[in-house]
Order: sequence, then C-alpha cells, then structure tokens
Amino acid sequence: MNDDKKKLSEKDFINESYSKDRFPIWLWISLVAIVACLLWGYSSWIQGFLVKEAGSKPFLDVTNREMSIFLWNAPTYMRSHVKSKTGYLTGFKYQDKDTLELATTEDIVVAPPELLFLYHTWHRLVGSDTIARPIPLVEFREFLNYAEEWQPSHWKQAPPKYAEFVESLSTTTLKDLQMVPEASLPQIVRQAFLGWKNYFKEGPAINTFKPTYAQVQAFLEGHPFYARNYWRNIQDLAGPHYLETLTLGKFNPTDIVPEDQVPPFLKVALFNAKQSSQ
Repeated sequence: MNDDKKKLSEKDFINESYSKDRFPIWLWISLVAIVACLLWGYSSWIQGFLVKEAGSKPFLDVTNREMSIFLWNAPTYMRSHVKSKTGYLTGFKYQDKDTLELATTEDIVVAPPELLFLYHTWHRLVGSDTIARPIPLVEFREFLNYAEEWQPSHWKQAPPKYAEFVESLSTTTLKDLQMVPEASLPQIVRQAFLGWKNYFKEGPAINTFKPTYAQVQAFLEGHPFYARNYWRNIQDLAGPHYLETLTLGKFNPTDIVPEDQVPPFLKVALFNAKQSSQ
C-alpha cells in the first residue's frame, strides 16, 4: 500500500445524500396512514365479528321478562334472596316487590353465566310444560295489579287480542280464565300468573306438601322431562340426589320421597299437578 495515499475515514464510506433521502417525510406520512387504515379496518372487522357472534348466540339473548318466568319456579335465585345484589339481575326490583323494573322488561338480563345456563336448561326441558290450573278472575286482576309488566301498556310485544282481553276484564262474566283461547291469554302470561300464585299465595302449602313415590311416578308419565336422567348433572338446581331412590326402583309406592330428592322446582310442579287433578 502506498503510504502517500490519504487514509480513508469512516465518513468516506457513507453516502450522505442517500442516507438523508432514504425515508423522506412523504414516505413516513404514507406509512403512518397505511398502518392507521389497517388498524381501523381490523378494529371494524373485530367489532362486526363480535356483534355477529353475539347475535348468533341465543345463550346471551334472554330478556328480563323471559327470566322472570324461570325465577317464579326457582325463587332462591331472585334478587331479593341473594346476598350480593351488585350487578345481579339489575332489571328486577327487590325492596318493595319481587318483580320487574318496568323500563327494563325487554332488556337483555344482567345475570352470571351460571344462572343463564340454569335458565336455558329449565327452559329447554320443562319451560313450556305448563300445568293447567283454574285462573280465577279475581286473582288474575290481583296479579296484573302486582306484576304490572304483564299489563298490555307495559308489554310492547303483547298480542292485540290480549290487550282486548285485558280491557274486557272489567265487564267479563267468566269465573275461570283458563277457558280463554290462547290468542287472548298467551301461555307465557298463564305461566307468570301461576308462578306468582305459587309464590305469594301457596308457599306454606307447597312447603308442607310431601309427595309419595306413586304421585311422582304418575307425574313423570305425563311430564317425562322431569326424570332424573335429565337433571342428575344439574346439581345447582336439582341437587345430587334428585329422584335417586325412584330411579333405583327399590321403594314402597305409598312412602314419602325424601326431601333432598325433590328440589323446589320439582316440588312446585308436583303440587300444581295435584291441584290440577283435583
């Protein structure tokens, strides 16, 4: 190497014009804009996906009105009967009434997943298995005065004939409204009425009611979805010993079924069946 040649320094290897112009400001702006668009598009896609998923999952799509029917059959889950009320069934009253806040009747219920699971299990198996009992006119008027959410003025989806029927209650001569066509008195209203009656008027009688094995067997013949095989794993609602002895087949038909084998929702159904047969 020729010592007379000037030694090259580090700056001699750097193309200053290239380094300054490599990422001009307009390119940075373009990149930022592209990234922003991608993020906005992704966010919109995620939001749309979540909305679509929520709409396709009926597990979450339960209204306060629908939940109220289940709660009449399982009153231990009412807001008035649980210790922690924060964020639990916020559409329900619990101080002066065990009923709905009228402004939230059709809102999606605020409930833990465990309660929604119990509701769907009950609704799928026995929710439409209503036992027909007389509906005295006087008691039905009392029911509408208490549970105002079932008045047509507070039920936007009420069938027109139901509104006409309620309007005619002041002049009707019917004593048993069970004979009214379903178009005028929908099944869900009958369920609500019977649940209200069981809870407020027949609680002591239901508590002292002790069904025999023969009564339970006769009931299951007409209402098979109350059988143990449908409920044995739903212990929060049915308990671990649900109709256990009956399933084993070792019992005297006239004996009383042990209390821990007849949970409240089954006991209410058995009581209603007994009253209906009478």
